[in-house]
Amino acid sequence: MKNSKKYHGVVVPMVTPFGTDLNIDLNAVTVLVNHLIDGGCHPFVLGTTGESSSVSFENKIALVKKTVEVAKGKATIYAGIAGNCFQESLDQAKAFTDLGVDVLVAHVPYYYPLSQNHILNYFNQLASAVSLPLIVYNMPMTTNMSIDLEIADQLSQHPNIVGYKESERGEERMEKAISLWKNRSDFSYLLGWAAKSYEAMLLGADGLVPSTGNLTPQLYHTIYQSVFDGNNALAQKAQVKSDAISKIYQENQILCNSIPILKYLLSKYNLITKEVLLPMIAVNAAEEKLATEKINNYGSNLKSLNSI
Repeated sequence: MKNSKKYHGVVVPMVTPFGTDLNIDLNAVTVLVNHLIDGGCHPFVLGTTGESSSVSFENKIALVKKTVEVAKGKATIYAGIAGNCFQESLDQAKAFTDLGVDVLVAHVPYYYPLSQNHILNYFNQLASAVSLPLIVYNMPMTTNMSIDLEIADQLSQHPNIVGYKESERGEERMEKAISLWKNRSDFSYLLGWAAKSYEAMLLGADGLVPSTGNLTPQLYHTIYQSVFDGNNALAQKAQVKSDAISKIYQENQILCNSIPILKYLLSKYNLITKEVLLPMIAVNAAEEKLATEKINNYGSNLKSLNSI
């Protein structure tokens, strides 16, 4: 069975691969994007996990260009355009559209505290100003603002807003949002709370956006597809394993620590280097040793890591 909505499946918020010169490592982009596609997933570049707020415009262009080159025709390509300057978001949208991405993603500007009316007005204007479909991204962890579901539902009526990506925690909120849109053929709900992937799929979510999918895309595709196939036991097993792997870099960590650990784990499996941009700091030898000891419990290679 397949989801009939246009925007669905496992959308991985891709880390941004850097070389030692801190420019985009184009070879690593190729390797990582192919890894995601082979795992049945779609790449989402320049999201939170991709250090989007730290990447220069020049490097964003290089990343998007290479991602499109590798993924076009094989997967749906999502690209983040969020920022504090509206015109800069429009400039990114235009550049990424010209390069060939399929859909844009944006969270609220995060410098000034916004009312819900500000948020409604912002996304309505943004969606009207860009030529590609737009997905609204709710990320209170970094923006310190939450989009009310009533506002998100109003935004869902905009002809160019095609989905909502949720990274806010709360089971009641998740259930309400899914119930609002699961029967809408023109609007998708994508969950960025990876620990609730299986539960969300049972409720009728359209897709998942797990950062651990950089390492284990196939595990999350198994959760997604197994629910559709009615094989809930397999989906639950994949959820348990993916949760355990996620804890290696997320448990008791802030984002500025968890992303460098994730990038180190990816480097261990020869997908990228461990380089990060300031203000993040690459993991030290002690952190590498601990992460290696933990990940070795789940797979010595990518195939075993992604297997149930």
